[in-house]
Amino acid sequence: MSGAQGDTRPSRPASFGVEEEADMNDVTDELRYQGLDELLGKVEDEMTTSIVTLDPDTRTSDAVAVLRRRGIGGAPVVEGRRVIGVATVSDLSALMPKAQSTGPFLRPQRGRPDWCVRDVMTETAVVAVPDEPLARAIVRMDDARVDRLPVVDASGRPVGILAREDVLRAVAKAVRRQRPEGHRPLLLPD
Repeated sequence: MSGAQGDTRPSRPASFGVEEEADMNDVTDELRYQGLDELLGKVEDEMTTSIVTLDPDTRTSDAVAVLRRRGIGGAPVVEGRRVIGVATVSDLSALMPKAQSTGPFLRPQRGRPDWCVRDVMTETAVVAVPDEPLARAIVRMDDARVDRLPVVDASGRPVGILAREDVLRAVAKAVRRQRPEGHRPLLLPD
């Protein structure tokens, strides 16, 4: 036994420092990721390549109409062919149907008669790159608590989008590959 009385952890050599422990955790995490990386593949294998993008100067009401017509919950905001943010239906609708025109906090910015995508978008877009392991992109989505990641090339131009539905489809595919052939889930009566 080592340490305080009742501590049942195995003792470590005195030279086993915090850095070494962190290095071992990194190696363990890396080995764990490698298995998931192989199982799930790359972002480019699962991303949707036909993406809807929004112009930052589009009126929020028009942007909501576009997203609803396409049946999607959000889209990258692109200016000069580069992703500068992300806007979701909930971001865009928060001020709908039209913001109040009085009061210091509720009027559209920059003297415009209506709110624009730029006014309500999330400016710090969390993104992925096509050749990135899908497992790492999933963790980033969860850490950032977002439902979609724009996928960008080296210049920051959008080449796809990875949505939660894409992730779910990829995980289901991976599970099916791991399941023995002919195996069906069994539903038991209550």
